[in-house]
Amino acid sequence: MPKLALLMLAVLIGWILWRGATGLTAGTGDGAEAVVRQFYTLEQSGDFGSSWELFHSQMKDHFSKDSYIQKRAHVFMQDFGVHSFEFEVGNSHEVGDWRMTNESELLERVYLVPVTMNYSGSFGNFEIVQNCYVTREAEEWKLLWSYGKEESSK
Repeated sequence: MPKLALLMLAVLIGWILWRGATGLTAGTGDGAEAVVRQFYTLEQSGDFGSSWELFHSQMKDHFSKDSYIQKRAHVFMQDFGVHSFEFEVGNSHEVGDWRMTNESELLERVYLVPVTMNYSGSFGNFEIVQNCYVTREAEEWKLLWSYGKEESSK
């Protein structure tokens, strides 16, 4: 009997380790918040190419990598005159089925994660609040922004 108990314990530990490696938080917003935090940390350092890699394929269709890098750097660094920013990631909540645009493919199990960015630049101090939407694509959390009317995005 002790051998069976040890075998069952080993299987349980193996399962827990495997689930941890593949994303134990797959059903919660924890993974969604983590990818948003990673995205804005990369943006904060000006690594727009790496942050673009965290976009969902629908966002990658919306912005080519080169276009995103150029526009993001231009708007924030040149137009706003900021070199970096601070940000705060809010609590996520599941919104269920969601669309990036009114014409986009419906995505399931999407989480909304609000982000507040605080800038200090040529035009003084200002704050931008942006809702990020996160879902799993190919077993990875991926980020999207909304381009549709909020009330008709489902």
